[in-house]
Amino acid sequence: MSKRKEQIIEISIKLFNEKGCEKTSTRHIADELGISVGNLYYYFKNKEEIIIEIYQELMKTVSGYLGSVKDGIDSAFDFYEFLAHQMEIEKKYRFLRLEMNSLFLNYPIVKEVLKKGVVEKTNEFKALYSHQIKYGYMNPLDDYEMEFIRSNTWVIAVQWELYWVLMNEKNEKTRRLKGVLNMLYFVKPYLTKKGLEESNLLKSIEYVKEELKDV
Repeated sequence: MSKRKEQIIEISIKLFNEKGCEKTSTRHIADELGISVGNLYYYFKNKEEIIIEIYQELMKTVSGYLGSVKDGIDSAFDFYEFLAHQMEIEKKYRFLRLEMNSLFLNYPIVKEVLKKGVVEKTNEFKALYSHQIKYGYMNPLDDYEMEFIRSNTWVIAVQWELYWVLMNEKNEKTRRLKGVLNMLYFVKPYLTKKGLEESNLLKSIEYVKEELKDV
């Protein structure tokens, strides 16, 4: 990616987070960069293309972590490490989570890209959970259970911040920590004793609870 495209992406993320994606126009982005709208369109035909580039950038980061466990290698997945890092990354892209439904409804091409991303990520979650079951870190799941645990994982991952915003949780760090607990408590019942111990999930839950006390 060229330096100018990177600048456009960074400024767009900044403005989308500050003003909201719907309220930010390509004119706003160009003005912030000190370039003409025509110059902006040389790199991206419209705002929809910018949104897609940002979304794909985020999804690539998520995939890197979900793919960290490899078939044939016996290793527990550290859910806390993944979530803690992911929360920091997603802080940068928080407009996507808060405006996901609006983007889905208002941008046809974005809608198709989002759908593709959901399929890819839920398949990656399935691969992760299947790996953990294979090596005894998670309890066995039938096909029906697997379908819903991976879809529920996506629902929580996408909607946790919106939920805490609606619950009037104004502190951003508190929302992120509660988002981590949303997922840790969700996966907890599915883990075996071995999984709970070797993934340090129980210790992670207590650690996050202590962190919340200090916010």
